[in-house]
Amino acid sequence: MSLFPFRNPRSTAWPLALFLSALVVTVVACGSTATPRDGFDDQNDGGGLDGPTGFTFTEGAVPCQGLECKRAKCDDGKKTTLSGKVYDPAGANVLYNVMVYIPGGPTGDAPLPEIKEGVQCETCAGLALSPMVSALTDVKGEFILDDVPVTDNVPVVVQVGKWRRKFTVDITSKCTDNPVADKTFKLPRNGSEGDMPQIAVTAGGCDALQCLLKGIGIDDSEFVAGAGGTGHVHVFNGNGGTWPSAPAAATLWNNSPAAMLAYDIALLSCECDEHNENKGSLAGVHDYVNAGGRVFATHYHYTWLKNSPDAAWKALAQWNSSGSAAESDVNVGFPKGKALADWLVTVGASTTPGKVKLTSITGELSSVNPPSQSWIQNGASAVRYFSFNAPVEKPVEEQCGRAVYGDLHLMGSGTAACTTAGNLSPQQKALEFMFFDLAACVQADNTPPSPPK
Repeated sequence: MSLFPFRNPRSTAWPLALFLSALVVTVVACGSTATPRDGFDDQNDGGGLDGPTGFTFTEGAVPCQGLECKRAKCDDGKKTTLSGKVYDPAGANVLYNVMVYIPGGPTGDAPLPEIKEGVQCETCAGLALSPMVSALTDVKGEFILDDVPVTDNVPVVVQVGKWRRKFTVDITSKCTDNPVADKTFKLPRNGSEGDMPQIAVTAGGCDALQCLLKGIGIDDSEFVAGAGGTGHVHVFNGNGGTWPSAPAAATLWNNSPAAMLAYDIALLSCECDEHNENKGSLAGVHDYVNAGGRVFATHYHYTWLKNSPDAAWKALAQWNSSGSAAESDVNVGFPKGKALADWLVTVGASTTPGKVKLTSITGELSSVNPPSQSWIQNGASAVRYFSFNAPVEKPVEEQCGRAVYGDLHLMGSGTAACTTAGNLSPQQKALEFMFFDLAACVQADNTPPSPPK
């Protein structure tokens, strides 16, 4: 395969016969289309022959279409790039490991994959996006898309799990970077801005994880009491919960796991005690996570693990008193842990990489056992956050559920504990990181994230 650059056919410097022969002998892979590159069209009208032009052709191919014709060939190693940052719905904190991509198809208008409501068993390996170009955000929330088309109204999608929002941007400069204005790219605050997961949250007497969702910027209009309604956040009252008109949390988790399967994510707030009397056989959360559900639980919700009917769940951690020291270490011994440590510095939740101050530590958890992953701890015998993928007995490629446990009270109790959008404490920012990690496709924690395919 060889490239044969040639001059504009309108020039008199080369005879027309030589131009035609170049078309015949030049054979280069370009998908299934012929793609004009570089001086393709000074007017951006798709004509492709206004300036000094380089072409690549596939034998028997048809002319390229749409955005593919707008991707410039650059000299001296230069690239046409699009760069920017992705933020949470509040526009307050940048986000790590968010997919940013230009949809596939010759004109960039291929339909986005359908996002189905409720639990499906999905892993990162199961994604089938086929984007034109793609990237993931780093610990500063930054991304760079390489070899982007140069034209107006280019579709750009930001997505993490079932959070997805589509933008259009004008890319105006060839063979250089095209930075997007800061805080352009934010995840949706409501269903009118984009796609969101269905979230169930239980209010408890000693914690209020519903306030996290307000703090990351989800609109009040998205909160509804119990099942049904048009909102994406459905609130249930655990023991001590006071959300107006919300049904008991037992109606969510005691129907193992049918009621919970309507929700992509479940947040379980501490109820000030185990209260096993309202948790049925303690199989509801277990079965939900094994089916592909995602759970974040605080303090006494350890009962789903410690007292589980599944011996494999019981073996995930050791439940003993572990003190209450506030200065905690972020486990940087695995890729996402290192990313969390650096991200906490980026968003102002830590002044020393690898350290974070925690409050309202409950001290029920001492250590964790494989395949559990410790994220934040005080030494080896005082773990504060840990996660695991499920079913725990399955190989990584067959795991599609995920759970996170925090051995502390994160948001306080009652609706009075709710902060305004974007006003999260350092430990709540750590929770925000782990919440969006929980929402993402499931992969092994010891594997660095890779861009969408």
